[in-house]
Amino acid sequence: MTLLQVQPLLDTWQPASWEEFVRLADDPASAKLKGYYYNGRMRFELMSTGSDHSSDHALILFALSFFAAHQGIPMTAKDGCSYRKPGFDEFQPDVSYYIGEAADAIPWGTRIVDLEQYPLPNLVIEISDTSLADDLGAKRFQYEGLGIPEYWIVNVQAIKILGFAHASDGSIRHIRESQVLPGLK
Repeated sequence: MTLLQVQPLLDTWQPASWEEFVRLADDPASAKLKGYYYNGRMRFELMSTGSDHSSDHALILFALSFFAAHQGIPMTAKDGCSYRKPGFDEFQPDVSYYIGEAADAIPWGTRIVDLEQYPLPNLVIEISDTSLADDLGAKRFQYEGLGIPEYWIVNVQAIKILGFAHASDGSIRHIRESQVLPGLK
């Protein structure tokens, strides 16, 4: 399948079977696409390769790595990593982290993180320039439904970070200080 054949599917949620999604997501022609599968629907996005988006990624990666190192918090960053819960979900956030005891949970050589075998990341971050509505909508619901402890949306247009975390009672709440990186406001 060529990118031209996938083009009508870009940046929109489409009904699809899990098998159809996996066939497209695993096709070598999709190597430059980010794929999501949630609630019987799939979404593909072009991986942003622009200077601004890559600078935003680098800034987030550097800042959080510096903070964790300064605080002595073990942490492993994943840039554009694929996570798959076979038959149900797949997502590729811009940035994700395994923190504390989970820092070394994913062994080297793991291509797609199988969520039936490995834990969820502690923190997922979407860097939003043109995708804010989707990051606040379907992606947020997907991450919350999976039980990811903390989810941030970096709104680059407003220069603002929106943080969400699971509360101990299972509800979701907006946060002003990280729950997974104590002391980070």
